[in-house]
Amino acid sequence: MPSITTGRPLDEHGDSTDGPALELDSDGRAATLFSESPHALASGPGSGTWSVMLDDFGADRPEMVVWLAPDAAELPAHVHRTREETFEALTGELTVVADGETHRLAPGESHTVDPGTEHYFRNHTDGFVAFRVKLPWAKTATTQYTVFGCDHEGKFGGDDEYGEPGPMHALVLSEAVSEETHLAIAPAFVQRAAWATLGRLAKAMGHSAVEEQFLDDDYWRETVEQPKLGE
Repeated sequence: MPSITTGRPLDEHGDSTDGPALELDSDGRAATLFSESPHALASGPGSGTWSVMLDDFGADRPEMVVWLAPDAAELPAHVHRTREETFEALTGELTVVADGETHRLAPGESHTVDPGTEHYFRNHTDGFVAFRVKLPWAKTATTQYTVFGCDHEGKFGGDDEYGEPGPMHALVLSEAVSEETHLAIAPAFVQRAAWATLGRLAKAMGHSAVEEQFLDDDYWRETVEQPKLGE
C-alpha cells in the first residue's frame, strides 16, 4: 500500500524538521477521513501520536482519527463515569484493554467501552496504527491538543527535545477531566488531596489543562507538516 512521510514538526520558516514523522497510508481509510475533515493534522512528538478532529471541539461527543507510532506512549488506564467510548481500527491492529480483557481490532472492527469500565489502548505492533474514536466528551480532545501544543512549545522536553507531561502537569490534567474521567493512577481521595495542594502550585507555576491557542487549526498548520494527498 502506498505511504507518504508527513506530520513532522515545522521550523520557524515553515520547513519540516527531522523530528518524529508519520507514515501515512495515502489510500487508506484514515487518509480519506483526513481529506474529508476541515481540520488540521496535530501531533504530540514526544508521545508518538498524531490526530485530526472530524468534528468541532464544541461537539458534545466529537470524533477524531488518531495515529500511533510503533513506540507511541501508552496512556494510563482510566474510567469514563457516565458515557461510552467507541474505537474503530482503520490501519494496523489496535489493542484495547477493557476491564482486563484484551481486544485486538483489525481494520474495520470496533469495540465500545461501557461507562464505568477501566480501559486503555495501545499499539503493540511494529508499524503505525490508525483508529477512529467517538469520544465520551469534548474535554478529552481539548486536553489532548493542549498537551500536544505544550510539547511543541518545549514545555515537556529538555535540550530541544520533545517529551511528555511531568507529574505537575498531569495533576492539572487529571483534575480538569475528573467530572467525567477518572485516571486509575491513584485512589480518588488521594488525587483530590493532591489537587488541593500540589495542583494549586502547578497552576500557579503556569500549568494549564486547556489552552485555546492549541485548539486553532492555524496553529497546527504552522507547526506540523500537513499531508499532501492527491498530488
